[in-house]
Amino acid sequence: MRVFQAVYKIERQAKVQKLTSEQRHALRQEKTKPLLQDFKHWLDSVYPTVLPKSPLGKAIAYYINHWEGLTRFLNDGRLEVDNNLTEQQIKPFVMARKNFLFACSVRGAKALCIHFSLIRIAKAHGLDPYRYYEAILKIIPHGQTVEDYEQLLPWNISLEKLDQLKQAA
Repeated sequence: MRVFQAVYKIERQAKVQKLTSEQRHALRQEKTKPLLQDFKHWLDSVYPTVLPKSPLGKAIAYYINHWEGLTRFLNDGRLEVDNNLTEQQIKPFVMARKNFLFACSVRGAKALCIHFSLIRIAKAHGLDPYRYYEAILKIIPHGQTVEDYEQLLPWNISLEKLDQLKQAA
């Protein structure tokens, strides 16, 4: 646990200092990589001495077997040290999984996916999902070109623009 605490302390330092991806990569090479190399040596030396089916044996085996993936973040400063953000973003889908059972058809399930996607993308771009959804549902019937529809994508629209589009529709 001390190794992980040290790694996360380094990551917090990078966030606080608002390092660029290049700077974060350099910091990881300087501070995190040596920590993890020592940890890997420890794992390799301890593994033969523990029972493979014990909780500790299983944990060590997992780290050894997945080492490349677990340390990939060291090679790219754009990557996060963990997937916590992704886990947070998919949590609504996991929680709604049982609701998908009541979609009644493949088309119904696809429609639910589209709605969830619009909501999640709106949130990711700083829009109020309800206002965004309400506005685009009123405006979509008036679209005539691909460009009209592209303007409604969350990364092409602002809350002020949403209000203007709602009033125009």
